[in-house]
Amino acid sequence: MPPFHAEGQIGRNVNYPRLTDQEIDTIVRWVDAGSPRGDSKDLPSPRTWKNEWAHGEPDLVVKVSKPYAIKASQKDQYVFFVFDYVFPEDTWIRGVDTRPGNPRAVHHANTHVVPPNVPVPPEGYIAGDFDPTARGTVMISGWAPGVESVMLSEGTAVRIPKGMRLGIQIHYAPSDQDRVDQTGVGLYLADGIVRKHIQVLFGDRRDVEIPPGDASYSLTARKTFDNDAVIRFYHVHMHLRGKSYVMKLHYPDGSEEIALEVPRYDFNWQRVYMPVEPKRVPKGTQVEFTGTYDNSAGNKFNPDPTKTVHWGEKTTDEMMQGRIFYEIADQNLNLTVKKGHVVPTPEAAKK
Repeated sequence: MPPFHAEGQIGRNVNYPRLTDQEIDTIVRWVDAGSPRGDSKDLPSPRTWKNEWAHGEPDLVVKVSKPYAIKASQKDQYVFFVFDYVFPEDTWIRGVDTRPGNPRAVHHANTHVVPPNVPVPPEGYIAGDFDPTARGTVMISGWAPGVESVMLSEGTAVRIPKGMRLGIQIHYAPSDQDRVDQTGVGLYLADGIVRKHIQVLFGDRRDVEIPPGDASYSLTARKTFDNDAVIRFYHVHMHLRGKSYVMKLHYPDGSEEIALEVPRYDFNWQRVYMPVEPKRVPKGTQVEFTGTYDNSAGNKFNPDPTKTVHWGEKTTDEMMQGRIFYEIADQNLNLTVKKGHVVPTPEAAKK
């Protein structure tokens, strides 16, 4: 534990917990010997679970302005909060971490960059089921069960333009009790030389229409790398009918390779899959993203196998999202950055 759902050889991905043959043999011998108890003095201390920031104290923390009261409801509830903090200048960041104020209430939370022209009510939030990107926001990070916060490699960062704010769309799970939440987002600022701006290749489909009882409904999206690229990590998102997901690379020379295979998708463990060795792919490589769904009664998580399922924000709806995060191989921004802000060169200062 925790489970790891991607296929591949041991050692291919960061934090891959699958046991080696030697480790399995050790456990088998111990079981065959009657599972003898070891020396109690060798027991490790009990694990203490804390709601802490993944990479230490962030450089900047933004919070929902005041605790939000969540009324008891058997329906999913969605609220898009916009934080008060306005970026005073272009800011380069290496990491984003989300800390739910009430982990029992927050089902998932997606952080967005919010342009100044997006209208925000005086109370600082918009309640309701809608897509913030349709209003001009850009999603930069997501938190869900099992997701691990990613710190970008040295020299790679994301730029948040001057005048922007951050917003967070929070999905609150159904509950028969009133609850309170005040979720926060922590930012880790870039420091040093920034050479690359992280890029994202999206393998999404919104024309989801899963027939009732269909145990193996598939959708495929195709996208192509416009530059030589270095893949850093992958992410997959579906809902309760999600069954499996595959990302296949089709190289310009005609060869093929599975980049990521998740044969037993689990909505409760939505990991980021990061290869130990970043993968370089040539310009013109096409990615085939394929998501497969089980809308049958045999899927124990299926809330209603008699229903045709479409794309939607609710857990009982479906999504097909695949993400490949990569760098342009020959990009070299060569920016000197201190605490997220570009330090002008003498040449730039003269202009």
